Amino acid sequence: MSNEDLKQAILRLNDLIANQQQQIAALQEGNPNQARKSTGIDEFRYDPDGGIFFDSWTTRRRKKRKMDTIISCCPCYNAAQIERYFFEFLSRTEHLGLSDVVDYRNYVIKKGPFIDDSVAPDLPKNDRKAAAVRQVGNRLYLEKDYLAALEKYNESICWAEGPNSEHLGIGYANRSAIYFELGEYELSLANIDLAKKHNYPERLMPKLVARELNCKHKIEGGHSERAKPCAKLDMNVEVNPLRPFMAAGIVQKMIPGYGRSVVAERNFKPGDVILNEKAMLTAISPEVKYKNCNHCSMENFHSLIPCPKCVSVMFCSKECLEKGLRYSHRFECGITEKLHHFSQRAGHLTLGIKAFFYGLTLFNDNLKDMMSFCMRNDRTGADPFTLDYSNYDPLEEFKIFHMTKLPTDEFKHEDEFRFYASVYYSIYIRHPLVRSMFTTKAQKDFFLRSILNYMRIMVFLLIGYHTNVTFQFFSIASVCNHSCDPNTAVVNYFGKLKLIVIRPIAIDEQILVSYGPHSRELSYDERQVACSKTMLFKCLCDACDELKMRRIRAAAGKLPAVPNHHIANMKKVYNDPAINGAHKLNMMRQFIGRYVYAYPRYEYVTALDAYRELLESTFNKEMEDQLRATASEVA
Repeated sequence: MSNEDLKQAILRLNDLIANQQQQIAALQEGNPNQARKSTGIDEFRYDPDGGIFFDSWTTRRRKKRKMDTIISCCPCYNAAQIERYFFEFLSRTEHLGLSDVVDYRNYVIKKGPFIDDSVAPDLPKNDRKAAAVRQVGNRLYLEKDYLAALEKYNESICWAEGPNSEHLGIGYANRSAIYFELGEYELSLANIDLAKKHNYPERLMPKLVARELNCKHKIEGGHSERAKPCAKLDMNVEVNPLRPFMAAGIVQKMIPGYGRSVVAERNFKPGDVILNEKAMLTAISPEVKYKNCNHCSMENFHSLIPCPKCVSVMFCSKECLEKGLRYSHRFECGITEKLHHFSQRAGHLTLGIKAFFYGLTLFNDNLKDMMSFCMRNDRTGADPFTLDYSNYDPLEEFKIFHMTKLPTDEFKHEDEFRFYASVYYSIYIRHPLVRSMFTTKAQKDFFLRSILNYMRIMVFLLIGYHTNVTFQFFSIASVCNHSCDPNTAVVNYFGKLKLIVIRPIAIDEQILVSYGPHSRELSYDERQVACSKTMLFKCLCDACDELKMRRIRAAAGKLPAVPNHHIANMKKVYNDPAINGAHKLNMMRQFIGRYVYAYPRYEYVTALDAYRELLESTFNKEMEDQLRATASEVA
C-alpha cells in the first residue's frame, strides 16, 4: 500500500468522525430529520397500584431502541473498535493492497490483530458473579429503571452455574417483579414458573406465591395488556399457492438499471398486505446480547433463557435455543466474547458468517457436498420466486442465496471486507469443532472465501437495518428495489416482515421499498450520497428525477385540493386514543385511496407519513400481543 493510499484511509477515518459529530449536533439542535414523528397514540399507561404513570412497553422500547440506533449510526463508534483495528492494520500492510484474501488471512494469522483471551476471555459461569450483577439490577429496579434492570438480571441469569443454581431461579423471580410493575402479568407468570423450575429458594417462596396470585387476580380483573383490543395486519388479498405468505400476481423480472426487480402483474390498492415473510437468517450486535434472542433476534420483552454452556448469548424460547445451537452457536460457543469484541457496532457483518454455518448445517455437515455445490454455482444467478414454499426446503432456499449474482465485482472498501473476513477466520479456526472440520488447505480457503462472499452479499441484500442492532435477511423482500418515495411500507418486527401498499400499484409497475433514505427527510444530494456511499448504488427512483417530479407536482396542482374538513376529521380520528386501531387503519386507508390524485402535495404526503407510522405501531402491537399469548400458554 502506498503512502497515498494510507493518506486516503486516514481521510476516510476523519470523515467518519466528522459525520458522527454532525449527527450528534443535529440531534442536540432538535433537527426533525433526525427524529421520528410521534403518533401521539398510546404514549402512556396508568398503573393504579403504583399511582404513577409508566410508559407503555412499546414506548419504552422505542425510546431505548431509538438511542441504540443513534449511537450505532455514528461511525466513530465503529472506528473505536473494528475500524480502529482496520486502520492499524492498514498502517503496516502497504505491501498487501488488494491482494487475494488468502494473503490477508495469512498475514493476520502471523502478525495479528490477535483476538485472544488476553483481549476478550470467554469466562465460565460463576455464581458469585451472578449475585454481584443481580445486585446492580436490584439498584436499577429501585430507581425504576426497569429496562436497564432487566438487562442486568438477564446477565446474572447467564452467569448462574447451571440449572440447579438458586441464582438462576432468583434471576427469573426478579424479572417477574419487573413485569408485574409494567403490567405484563402473563410475562410475570411465565417467569414465576421458570423460577419455580430452577431451584428458587424455599425461604423466599411466599413472596413469589403472593406475586403469582396478584398476577392472576389482575388478569381475571381485565387488567392484562392482552385484554386490550389489537388490530392485525393480516393478508387481505389472494395469495400465491406456491408462496402462501405473498400475494398472487407478483413476479421477479430483470429491469435495465435495476437488475432484479419485483413487479406487479395485477393492480394493488392502498392497504393491501402483499407480503408476510419470515427471515431466513438473523443476527444481533453484541450490544444487545442480554436483550435479544441470538437465533431469531426477537426482543421478547427481554424475557430470555441462557445458553447452558456460555455467558454470552440468550434465546427467547427452548425452540430457538435448540435451533440456535444447531445452526450456528455450536460453532461459536466458547469463543463468543472474542467475536463480540471484534463485532462491536458491526453486528451486520456476522450475518454473512452465520449464513455459512447455516448452509453447512443444511448440508448435514457434509463439507465435501457443500464445497462441490458452491464451487459449481458461484454467483450464477437465481430467482427465489421459483421456490415452492408450500413444500418448504431450507436447503433449496440457501442454495438460491448462495447463487445470488451481485450487480458488480467492483466492491467499495474491498480491503475492509478482506480484513474482516480474515480476522473472523482467525477467531473461528481456533474453535475445536471448526478446527476439526476444516483440515486441508482447500477446506480452509473455502471457509475463508465463503464468509467473505456472504458478507458482500448481505451488504447488498439487507433492505434496512431498522434498529442498527438487529439484522434480518429476507429472501423475497430483499429483491425489492429502493425508492426514496416508495409505493409500499415495510414493517419489520425482529425477523417478521410485512409489506403494505400505500399508493396504488398498476400492472407492470415495480413494487418498491425504502432502504432508509427518504425524500421527505433528506435532500436530493444527501440521498444520493447515502445510496452511493452506504448502499453502493445510484438511486434512479422518481423522487430523484427532478424533471419527472416537476411534471407530477404540476399535474397535481391543477386538481382540486383535499377538503380541509376531511383533513381535520382524519387528524381527529387518528389522534383519538378512544378509537381502536382497526377503525383508524380503515379510515387512513380510505383517505389515502380517495385522494391519491393529490400526490405529492403536502397534505397528502403528510397523511402517507402518518399512515406508515400507524402501520408500524399496529404491527408492533400485533406481534407483542402474540408474544403475550405465548407467555400465557407457558404460564
